[in-house]
Amino acid sequence: METITLKITNAADKEVILLLAQRLKMQVLTEVPKVKRVAKNSNEALTHLENIAKLGTLKKKIPDPVKWQRELRKDRKLPGR
Repeated sequence: METITLKITNAADKEVILLLAQRLKMQVLTEVPKVKRVAKNSNEALTHLENIAKLGTLKKKIPDPVKWQRELRKDRKLPGR
């Protein structure tokens, strides 16, 4: 199984792609909501951070970050040591 991430600026194109994915019986994992780039105050910033936290994508993909880092990092002997 492969995952593809698309950034689409045109809403009509998005609908066409979603219809095609549905016709091909593909699974659409998430649609990321548009978020304002600048918060007007701290409450608005907090709301944006809470919305990002609700997505929880990294926690789902990497439940144990320490284990993930150890598996990812390849220890090797350094030249001349």
